[in-house]
Amino acid sequence: MFKIRKYIILSIVLSLILTQVPASQTYAIQKDILDSVKKSKEPIIVKGNKVEYFHEEKKVTGHGGVSVDYGETELRCDKIVVYMDTKEAICEGNVKISQEGMSMEGEKIHYNFATKRGYAIDSKIKAKPLYGQAERVEQKGDKEFELEKGYVTTCDLEKPHYRVQAKEVRIFLDDKVVARNIRLYVGNLPVLFMPYYVQPLWEERPEVTIVPGRTSDWGYYALTAWRYYLNENAKGNIHIDYREKKGFGEGFDYKYNTKELGTGVARFYYAHENDDFAIDPSGSKDDRWRIQFMHNLELPEDTYLTMEYNQLSDRNIIKDYFYREYEEDPNPDNYILVETRKPNYIINVLTRKRMNNFFTVVERLPELNLEINNQRLWDTNFYYFSKNSMTNFVKRYDNDTNQSREESVRMDNYYKLSYAAKLFNFLYATPFMATRQTFYSQNRWKVKSQLRSLYEEGIDLSTKFYNIFDVNSNILGLDLNRLRHVVTPTVGYLFRHQPTISPDNLYQFDEIDDIEYHNGFDFSLENKLQTKRSENGDMKTVDLATFIVSTNYDFRLKKGGFRPKGVGKFGDIRFDLEVNPYPGLSIDSNMTLDSKDNDLNSANIDVYIDMSKDFSLGLGQRYEATDAGKTNQLTGELFYRINDEWKVKVYQRFDFSNEKWEEQEYTVFKDLHCWEAEVTFNKRGDEYTTWLVFRLKAFPKIPIGLFRTTYQRARPGIQR
Repeated sequence: MFKIRKYIILSIVLSLILTQVPASQTYAIQKDILDSVKKSKEPIIVKGNKVEYFHEEKKVTGHGGVSVDYGETELRCDKIVVYMDTKEAICEGNVKISQEGMSMEGEKIHYNFATKRGYAIDSKIKAKPLYGQAERVEQKGDKEFELEKGYVTTCDLEKPHYRVQAKEVRIFLDDKVVARNIRLYVGNLPVLFMPYYVQPLWEERPEVTIVPGRTSDWGYYALTAWRYYLNENAKGNIHIDYREKKGFGEGFDYKYNTKELGTGVARFYYAHENDDFAIDPSGSKDDRWRIQFMHNLELPEDTYLTMEYNQLSDRNIIKDYFYREYEEDPNPDNYILVETRKPNYIINVLTRKRMNNFFTVVERLPELNLEINNQRLWDTNFYYFSKNSMTNFVKRYDNDTNQSREESVRMDNYYKLSYAAKLFNFLYATPFMATRQTFYSQNRWKVKSQLRSLYEEGIDLSTKFYNIFDVNSNILGLDLNRLRHVVTPTVGYLFRHQPTISPDNLYQFDEIDDIEYHNGFDFSLENKLQTKRSENGDMKTVDLATFIVSTNYDFRLKKGGFRPKGVGKFGDIRFDLEVNPYPGLSIDSNMTLDSKDNDLNSANIDVYIDMSKDFSLGLGQRYEATDAGKTNQLTGELFYRINDEWKVKVYQRFDFSNEKWEEQEYTVFKDLHCWEAEVTFNKRGDEYTTWLVFRLKAFPKIPIGLFRTTYQRARPGIQR
């Protein structure tokens, strides 16, 4: 395996190759020149306790409480000399120049009102969120400043809590800060040296992030991310991590935009598992790594290319080091997809290949799909839809299972003809018929050239009723402006003939291979309560509550005909309720009942209250009964701002089935003026994690992947 430095060098080389130089902005330059010419004709009005004009020298002097307003520039000082021809000014004594988004202060400043250029000695600059001080500050344009032998910070105190100090710092307002050979000071203590520093001002992520903590399986750890920024089209993070029980790990993320050749992300991580730096190591001493590459490219004719490549050293590398990603996708994919989307059709080519032999993967080598969107036939009410695919399947099992691979070529064709009608002036009816013809090069018994045929008929029925109540009230702060009750019943019937080949005789590559006969109804009844509320001066319709009851009824028929085999049966009955009475209150719940035994199969409810910036509460309940047993969990999250300096957040998840806490998390936030400190303790089962984070208020976001906490844990509140 190559050492990490080789991958860092490769990342830099790629960035230089893939990054394009921005095109010149000719129009913008011409506009700036014209604006400067217009402004140069404006007079400079000097006000002060004593103002004199010298005609021969064409200059104005001012003393005491001097003020100058010129366009968007405001100047205040004790003494000034202005040369009217060139618009140059020499200002002394408590000088402050203010422009849109910035100000510069000093004892002596040379400034040109026409060009907005100048320099100051021993000056300060304020351009939120930045504050700087230097022996010399030079303004090189409307939004460009250069600081010599100075520092920048986001702390507005006279003695900042931290500062980035360098011989030269360049500030581009609303864009970025660039510095070379910098030292990061916390107070008067130097803590970090970097040869190059770039902080985009529109970013919310800091240049350097360090997260210390402790887990039961890592021991004490420190995760770091140094964000490098070559330009907007080439940037990323370099990671150097240490885990007490596992040793060092390092890697990089590289995000690029080539303009013409697309955008993408490349990631690499290498863990020296249980190396000489690990204390109390456990497990194997094999090094572990992961490589990831994702790319997107927009092609002509509404065509897009998407690809993803994932190579792993072992099946658990993502789980052990990137737990967030693991819970989102435990088996990362490898594929190339080229897709064209048109109003009438979608066509794509998908290639999926297994790259890690410890996963079971259904390969598609390749798959061609053509979908014809629902098309109206001429001027009739008939509509046509079709979906066609041809796939070369190879299913490869995890090598540890010793199962033989399964392969077959499948050509699947689905055609549907429907008719849209309106009956009795209120009932919408859509009868349809369809057929699916599927060819297999072989079935699971190795019999060649198998054709499966199936046919479907059915009808969809729906209507809508509503009643308007003349209610105008603000009772309980509900802001009701008339109420509308909408009732929407729908019924769907589908009969699918018995396929000519049973799923038991086919390889199971996806859901198409598992299609069986069906004969039954789907029922749904939706009730919706609406009102109107003012939004930006306009009255908008708002859903106060939505309640849906749905179920299905299946006939029990003999295969191949309509001859009754026995009494049909209703499926599970599902209830869905969503209530949004206030902008800061949401209630979302669903419940499923077994129609035969009236047993509760599942029940979930989420309540989220967010009435102010100081308080929010989320409550969630999860209940599910399966053959494997019952789960009944209660989740809750509370956020409370105690005062301007302290905040707390508590998350709890309790399982009533086994009567124990599944997860607990406690977080305390402390305001440190320009920083916010966050201390968190998390306990999930027998595993515990603690971490400490210092967030710059100006750049509060932490790079993804630094935390090992769960990505999709059970959350109370539907808005979470």
